[in-house]
Amino acid sequence: MYIFEDIVYKSKYEPRLGGYRIICTFDSLRMLTEKELNKIFSWLPYSEDWAIGDVRKNNSYYDNLIFEINNNPNFQTYYSQEGGFTNYLEFYCYPIKHQQGRINSIIVCVSLCAPIVCYGQTSITIDPNFISHNFLAIENVLLVPDDNLKHIEKEIRTILNKNKLVLIDKEFASQDLPDEVYGKMENLNEGEKYLHGLFQWID
Repeated sequence: MYIFEDIVYKSKYEPRLGGYRIICTFDSLRMLTEKELNKIFSWLPYSEDWAIGDVRKNNSYYDNLIFEINNNPNFQTYYSQEGGFTNYLEFYCYPIKHQQGRINSIIVCVSLCAPIVCYGQTSITIDPNFISHNFLAIENVLLVPDDNLKHIEKEIRTILNKNKLVLIDKEFASQDLPDEVYGKMENLNEGEKYLHGLFQWID
């Protein structure tokens, strides 16, 4: 159970015909079906009703979220993926007063195929001539152990709450991808779990 401000957010496994996962939006419970999952794994909208627009032309479902993360007064952000080579948006959020070099940060991955999101602690290296970063590790899904990032995590959760996104938890993210899905993937975010199928990056 996760608490978003005054909203109780529950999720649990309840396999049934045609579906694997009960997920909770902020106003309803619903099942993410096998068909919907496979659409996301294939870079397709999970539903015929899901149309986000173009995030690069500022006319998308995620405009407010992008603005609130990129212009937050409580942390700095490196907006590393905007959907050109990924099926998701990717943000690295870190303290405003930081030194150059490798620092802890929070990566936020927002699907372009469904209103789902995942975050957790990782690292980013900031030097005068380049920026490098690491993708989210399974063991860090929804985990932010660095106390210096706790205020950032709180802000991020508030933004996700406001934008009515569904969090993917570690239990769900760590499920194995079907062999037929993993065998076809060309993903620079290396791995064979649901996390890697939901958030793919190609060259």
